[in-house]
Amino acid sequence: MSGKLVTAVIYDNRPEAEVCVSMLKAYGIYALATHMPDSRLGLIHVQVVDSDVEAAKGLIGSVPEEG
Repeated sequence: MSGKLVTAVIYDNRPEAEVCVSMLKAYGIYALATHMPDSRLGLIHVQVVDSDVEAAKGLIGSVPEEG
């Protein structure tokens, strides 16, 4: 991994963030879920390497919402 980590998406609960991380890793994108120190309300940031952020957002956006 080279490059800096940037936030691709923010979730309000860890289980959803971890599912997202698993999906991104399945597509070969390094990802991790972390609680940012300055984050309000316990939001979980899914972070990826800056060079992968557009691909990650495309994959995240292609997942249908539950409902």
